[in-house]
Amino acid sequence: MIANVHFYLKPGKPNKKGEKPIVMRITYNNQRSVIHIGFMIKPKYWAKNQLVLPNPAHEPDNFHQIINKRIKTYRKIAEDTISNAIENGISLSDAYLKNQIKNVGQMESGKKTFFTAMQEYIDSSKSTKAERTIKGYTTTKTFLKDFEDATGFNIDFNTINLTFYDKLRNYAFLEREILDNYFAKIISTLKSFMNWAGDRGYHKNQFYSKFKATEKENEVIFLTLEELMTLKDFTFEKNNYRKARDIFCFGCFTGLRISDILQLTRDHVKNGQIIKSIQKTRRMEMIPINKFAQEIIDRYPKDSARLLPKMSQQKLNQYIKKCCEEAKFTEMIKIVRFSGNQPKEYTYPKHELITSHVARKTFITNSLMLNMNPKVIKEIVGHKKDSTLNKYLKITEQFKADQMKNTWDLVDKKPRKSKKKVKNIRNSKKDE
Repeated sequence: MIANVHFYLKPGKPNKKGEKPIVMRITYNNQRSVIHIGFMIKPKYWAKNQLVLPNPAHEPDNFHQIINKRIKTYRKIAEDTISNAIENGISLSDAYLKNQIKNVGQMESGKKTFFTAMQEYIDSSKSTKAERTIKGYTTTKTFLKDFEDATGFNIDFNTINLTFYDKLRNYAFLEREILDNYFAKIISTLKSFMNWAGDRGYHKNQFYSKFKATEKENEVIFLTLEELMTLKDFTFEKNNYRKARDIFCFGCFTGLRISDILQLTRDHVKNGQIIKSIQKTRRMEMIPINKFAQEIIDRYPKDSARLLPKMSQQKLNQYIKKCCEEAKFTEMIKIVRFSGNQPKEYTYPKHELITSHVARKTFITNSLMLNMNPKVIKEIVGHKKDSTLNKYLKITEQFKADQMKNTWDLVDKKPRKSKKKVKNIRNSKKDE
């Protein structure tokens, strides 16, 4: 078996920074395996000995020491794999070689690979984190795998540095065109995972602590009090629509997350309150039941174990849009989203923007407009920080300003006819 290991820069045009990927090619039995080693450099730094030259002092660090260490490690693992295959009569294949190289991070440190550790992080969080949070962790892991496959950048604990961050950001905004808030959540999850892995001795890397991605404040979509009451009393012919409306409105009247509402049983109701461990915070909360929430509860049989009908969140989101469309919530709403700090404007009829999350926002916004104490609202919805309510307070302030414009500011400043009459009467009496 004749095999050869060779490193080179991938042919073709360089990227916008003038860089090309470093590739390892293993040739064997008239076949070849091509593996990206996870780094890109400018061609001027590539030497004939298949290693990276150090950059001049006046130029930015090209990480030549880290890259050369990776090249030498890959070469050794490839050569050892080939030798082992020859000695043991193992038939080399593309899948076999790539599997050996894929675990290079584990072979270098004798510890877990990045993605193996990340799955451990996800699994270990299931007992303490909400289901939605776990889904977010899994989404981040999938996104990072997609990035690795698309760019050839090999992710392990040692390559999580500022070069990685730049490449991930470019991939996110230029190729995937994701929104800033999505990217911020990916970075937040990545940093939390790296903290967790560092505490367990899986790495000593600290570059990730410099990663920054800030979420933009989105518009708060909510139903006005008039719209909420219209929806509550609206007559829907379809039973599924009626159920979806009741679940959604119950969230509008209690401030509970839909995930918690769907778990409610009659046993959770005691002395006019809902007493339940909240799924996201794991805290026991006591939420008073107002007359509108009680009205919805009374619509369903008291002998049922469930407080409200059973329905998946996916179906609820589907039906509630239809409900709001039937209720004529068709006002056109403009929203602005950012991708790579570039604003993108979209306009939708209001009913298309209504999801299960809007229920909780509707409760907070209308409670503030009805002058409920913000501290009480914070206790009911389980917000830890006062700053969380700031965006809702801005809405109520704008609402008051709009109401002022639509009332007092419309009053005519000119003297009324009645005032003229009074003046004339006074004048006539004076004349007498």
